[in-house]
Amino acid sequence: MSRLRAFRKRLRRRWKNKPGPIPWLLFQPTRLMLALLHLFPTSWILAVGGAGGRLAWLFSRRRRVGRFQIEKAFPDMPAKERDRILKQACSSLGKSAVEAMFCAGRLRDEMAKCFRYEDDAERVLRNAAGQGAVLVQAHFGSFEIGGAAMSFLGLDPAFPMRAPNNYYMAQYVVKAREGWGVTLLPKRGAVRPMMKHMRAGGAVVLATDQNAHQGPLFVPWFGYLAATERAAAALALKMGVPLLVFWCTRNPGVGDWTIGCESLLEGGEKQEATDQAVYDLNLRIHHSLENAIRSKPEQYLWIHDRYRTRPQDQT
Repeated sequence: MSRLRAFRKRLRRRWKNKPGPIPWLLFQPTRLMLALLHLFPTSWILAVGGAGGRLAWLFSRRRRVGRFQIEKAFPDMPAKERDRILKQACSSLGKSAVEAMFCAGRLRDEMAKCFRYEDDAERVLRNAAGQGAVLVQAHFGSFEIGGAAMSFLGLDPAFPMRAPNNYYMAQYVVKAREGWGVTLLPKRGAVRPMMKHMRAGGAVVLATDQNAHQGPLFVPWFGYLAATERAAAALALKMGVPLLVFWCTRNPGVGDWTIGCESLLEGGEKQEATDQAVYDLNLRIHHSLENAIRSKPEQYLWIHDRYRTRPQDQT
């Protein structure tokens, strides 16, 4: 490791999640950029976010990861069409960031009017209010907005969140999200706070489509084994609460989203969270999310390396 890299590593460790002159100075360019963007109409900012997200296509590793995963989901699709979807998915990621930073705040007073619902989704979600539900989503569509929408349905959502390392950026992000009527929980040690929140009748929102590092279960994701977190399924089983899969997709225009959901566990009876029971429930979660993602694949986060952690017999 070069001296410069070692110095940068020590600097990051020294100021991680702490206020001070160094993190303040590092945050200023981002703060200035955010302030400038606030001057423009939301439609312009979404266009900028989409263009910025498209830059991910330029990174060969991201293209390779995305192509591999889309091929697993759509093995019969021509490569040219898969690349078109991947480019649009990169743009969608940039738009999701803009929605989280700007749209939720600008549309807060009228956001409840911005949602459409698939089939019986609104009734199913509202019926889970007050029951301490586990809500599972993927990094699909407007996932940040979808989580915020749960507060408008009376579900009192709580999110485990890993804050940015820069103290001032973290303050900005937390302030933006707290205005949505949600509860933010530290990612580390979140299990007990989540259980307490559910016992009080609130819901917790978890994503299960990211590569899990510690003690994962390997569950098929688009037909290929993926390291999967146990938490969502295990909590629902142990606490006897409903488990619902939901998604929020972006429609053309500004401030127009569609929410869908599927109830996988009614709750009411506590169960032992054995490896097999957690595996079976995660398999159902995956099937539900896969069906939703296949309906609008251009809004899914294909560039995340979902299959990075492999079973021991495949390493």
